[in-house]
Amino acid sequence: MRFNSAVENLQYSLIRVLKDEATKYPNSIDLTIGEPDLVTPKGIVDKVMEYGRNHQLKYALSGGGGEIGGLVAKHYNKIYGGNYTEKNVIMNIGASEALSSALRTILNPEDEVILTAPYYPGYPPMINLCYAKPVFIDITENNFKLSKELLEKYVTKKTKAILISNPCNPTGNVMGYDEMKEIVDFIREREIFLVADEIYSALSFYEFHSFAEFRGIEDKLIIVNGFSKSHSMTGWRMGYTICPEQYRRYFLNTSFYTVSSPMSLSLKGAEIALKEYEDRQDLVEEYKKRAEFMSQELEKLGFKVVKPKGAFYIFADYSKLSSLKSLDFSLDLLRKTEVAVVPGISFGVENFIRIALTVDISILKQAIERIKKYS
Repeated sequence: MRFNSAVENLQYSLIRVLKDEATKYPNSIDLTIGEPDLVTPKGIVDKVMEYGRNHQLKYALSGGGGEIGGLVAKHYNKIYGGNYTEKNVIMNIGASEALSSALRTILNPEDEVILTAPYYPGYPPMINLCYAKPVFIDITENNFKLSKELLEKYVTKKTKAILISNPCNPTGNVMGYDEMKEIVDFIREREIFLVADEIYSALSFYEFHSFAEFRGIEDKLIIVNGFSKSHSMTGWRMGYTICPEQYRRYFLNTSFYTVSSPMSLSLKGAEIALKEYEDRQDLVEEYKKRAEFMSQELEKLGFKVVKPKGAFYIFADYSKLSSLKSLDFSLDLLRKTEVAVVPGISFGVENFIRIALTVDISILKQAIERIKKYS
């Protein structure tokens, strides 16, 4: 029997390949998946459990309803300079479903979506499942910055959207205002959506600008965010889409016919997170400390590190240490040191590895001592 051709052509994630391989080594240090080790705030857990004990958990409203939508809008207006109401917001089953539903809403077969490489590995499959085409712009030679000149080379009549991760997974790079304005000005006069994945926005070490603060692109801007990274709520599966109000019914229908509605308990957790745990500076300081330590130590060993400005990753060029392709290097590193990292090719580029900073700094120190012995 034949299956959906888009599904048949999907490849297993190399992140999972390395994570699975690491399980073969009982003493391995797993730095592959971005799963926060810092726990969900206890107050959120306690209040949600109490709510669950005292309420029948019925279907939530499609899209989450106006109350939680209003809280998200208020949050984005206050923190990121947005101009939103609850009519711009849809609650999703994690940022992944938010992004997948958004792409299925805007894309037709043969449409093109521009991605900067390195990119989050989940992006191309989501686009392919829409029978659309990802178009890659390698920005490793442009100081990891996207420019108008680069966009002009890759935009065609088929370009439907530009998809950007900011702060970036895997590099930890955070876009500056001028770089963002250049992109905004580029799409302002074009029929192109800008899809901004801002899931790491609360984990910026320095200044962060959201695309929400720019005016004149309200009908083209789609923002995806959630609580997995900001509040260590990965298992709660709570994300959201901020979309143009006039198109909300399309985004809502796509999500509704995928998941029906979000989970009641997770919605309550999101509500408490926004009301009582908006400031995440404690997480920022911890991840920043880890990033600074790992950057300095890796550079001493000959790696060329992309200095992270947010999120919880290190993206490092290992070409001075080895001529192996990134998958082979990552597997060789695992075999010889029992440190599991992700190969750069998983993100569309060679000669790099990604290290997740989602373990205590004491474990990162152990990882460095092991990597020192690599040869």
